[in-house]
Amino acid sequence: MKHILPALVALGFSLQADAQLARIVVQGSGAPQVFDDFAAAVSAAQPNDKLYLSGGTFQYTGGLVIDKTLHLIGAGTHPDSTEVSSVTVLMRTSVLAPLRITTAASGSTFTGIRFSTTDLNTNAELIRYGTSVADDLPTDIVFQRCHFDRNIYLGFNSGTAISSEVTTFNECYFASRLVGESRAAAVTRCIFDPDGSGYYAISGFDGGALLMENCVLLGSIMANCYGAIIRNCISTSMNYYCYDCSNSTFTNNVIAAPIVVSTSPGVTLTNNIVNADAATFFVSETDDLYQYSDDLHMAPGSPGVAYGTDGTDLGIYGTASPYKPGAVPYNPHFHSADIAPATNSSGELPVNIRVAAQTH
Repeated sequence: MKHILPALVALGFSLQADAQLARIVVQGSGAPQVFDDFAAAVSAAQPNDKLYLSGGTFQYTGGLVIDKTLHLIGAGTHPDSTEVSSVTVLMRTSVLAPLRITTAASGSTFTGIRFSTTDLNTNAELIRYGTSVADDLPTDIVFQRCHFDRNIYLGFNSGTAISSEVTTFNECYFASRLVGESRAAAVTRCIFDPDGSGYYAISGFDGGALLMENCVLLGSIMANCYGAIIRNCISTSMNYYCYDCSNSTFTNNVIAAPIVVSTSPGVTLTNNIVNADAATFFVSETDDLYQYSDDLHMAPGSPGVAYGTDGTDLGIYGTASPYKPGAVPYNPHFHSADIAPATNSSGELPVNIRVAAQTH
């Protein structure tokens, strides 16, 4: 707790502020440092430091490199759960220059952050591993409860297949593409929208490895995912579930399409339901585009109710640890903040902040 309290104190004073007052607290072995510039905070941080990002938007020039193990913890991405602190947004401002994560950043974690860009190109690169093929093998990278507005690439290019370099995505929302670049990923309780650029929403895991569990695919299609394990997911796509997914295993999935796979020899299909009525899947979702007001619990009578391999529901609210309401990060969560507009007669600034501890 001694590492968290200084960060909470510093971040508390930026609550209810606009983007100009957004702050980043870098917490390491020494005294906390406070920044308003993301690139400066990354530069100052030492390996294994924690960077606590308040709500607000942090702009940075594309091409910024993270080349050390860092732990970035935002205020969250869900508007309903960040009313006090606002959503944390990392905003790339230049064209054709993604945030780079290199091999030296292995073990880094990113929690409660929306990754976005001012680039209107729907095929823009938001994050790409490596600055070259010499440093594009980070492993044990974790993205938890994050929101991605553009494309994520897990390698510098689609070179040699490497299944040991695993990236974990847990309870994330993808508004665009996840491209494996022949690397590996474990994707659990995530939401995928159809990719606006016309490409497949999940692709490029051709020779790496993909484990995908309890995900929701809203009109999204997978492709070029060889040897993947896909289970307990639910898909509203009317075409097919996966194209060119040779030697993959599909277990206990429910899909609206008439077929699970297309052009995919060697697949193993077990207990999948096809031609399901997508209108019966969810409590509230109507347009195949995720909004935070949607309720993706299985509706009563949905074929996904208790249909998982573990006996729980399909989709993000299945498993023994369902999707966390509001996608609240694991750091202490601000419930309310009452900050006086001026000091009192003693020269003190009255501040009353309510914080709730999080168990996960």
